[in-house]
Amino acid sequence: MEDVKRGFAVEVVNDHTHRMYVYLHDKERYPYHAAVGATTVERWASDLIFFASDKREEEVAAVLKNAFFRRYVQRLFVVSTAPISSEEELADKLVEAASALSPRTFRYIGYPKKKERSMCDLLSVRGMELSPTSFTSVLYGGVIEKKGVAFFGVSQREPFQREMVRGEDFVSKAQYKMEELLSSLNLLQQIQPKSILDLGASPGGWSMQVAQAFPDSRVLAVDKGSLHPSVLALPNITHSATTLTPANAESVLSPHSPFDVVVCDINVHPAEACTLLRPVLSYLRSGGVLVFTVKCLAKKMKAAESGLIDVVKRFLSPSIASADASADASADASADADARVAEQKIEGGEKGNGTFSNIDVMWLIANTTNERTIIAVKD
Repeated sequence: MEDVKRGFAVEVVNDHTHRMYVYLHDKERYPYHAAVGATTVERWASDLIFFASDKREEEVAAVLKNAFFRRYVQRLFVVSTAPISSEEELADKLVEAASALSPRTFRYIGYPKKKERSMCDLLSVRGMELSPTSFTSVLYGGVIEKKGVAFFGVSQREPFQREMVRGEDFVSKAQYKMEELLSSLNLLQQIQPKSILDLGASPGGWSMQVAQAFPDSRVLAVDKGSLHPSVLALPNITHSATTLTPANAESVLSPHSPFDVVVCDINVHPAEACTLLRPVLSYLRSGGVLVFTVKCLAKKMKAAESGLIDVVKRFLSPSIASADASADASADASADADARVAEQKIEGGEKGNGTFSNIDVMWLIANTTNERTIIAVKD
């Protein structure tokens, strides 16, 4: 590692660090690596990512604030890094960074938090004036022991803070998933859909997102539940207040089909969701896209461990072989049982109306640990 490297430390909310890292690191698939000017991206800890960049703070902050990241970035720090072996060395670096400003009162934000108090003591001994409330600038730093590196920096008042904006058009947190998909993947933009079906639409978060993203499209929102007034106000949304069944599918869907895109974020077990999707898929055109949230509703069972993802993939593409149950001796027995029951409920894992290829399973930042979002293209 170079003696000193300039860049940005991103403090991420809760358990979203890995997914944020993927977006910033995967330059082949996502645009954010180039947008923030990253030359290297490193996951430093459970809630901290560093990327080297020569971009200005305003440019990087604009990327994070204009994308869906804004809800998951706790703080953004402009930092320098250096190999440091002790807290005393870090304290000296912090004093040096602070000396660039006229005499000020600082708030110190330390990493990890458990060492924040001891660093405050070291800084006070070195003559720095600190206050957690009455401060004019923010000083931040930390030691990443497993990397043998420290980071340090200073900014005016509080650095970038995450935003949880819920304006009048806020419908539900589910709309964050579609916003993320539309921002991070270009698949829907490539096909420029003219007809979109939202199955299980209430209260309308996904319908709103796609209707606004594609104003020339027609969106059919199917759900016996009500839609948010701001969704109903959109001129390209039609609400069919019914529960879709094989018996009424033709009368409900035919006037609007074929569909270029079908989206489904219904809050039911994946087996029930697949049953609801079965009569729908014949109305999705060849080359059309299915966006479907798989929800593992069992308590304390992560979606990745449930086996339900494979069941849904086989429903969409029967050529996908069943996983060998003996391959993972550590698999949770209750998860296996739930997956088997689900497959039986989907009539032994039979396909829907049409086979899908390019089945992509994404763990969106907006997904919970019990959810995954499937994007599939119909053959």
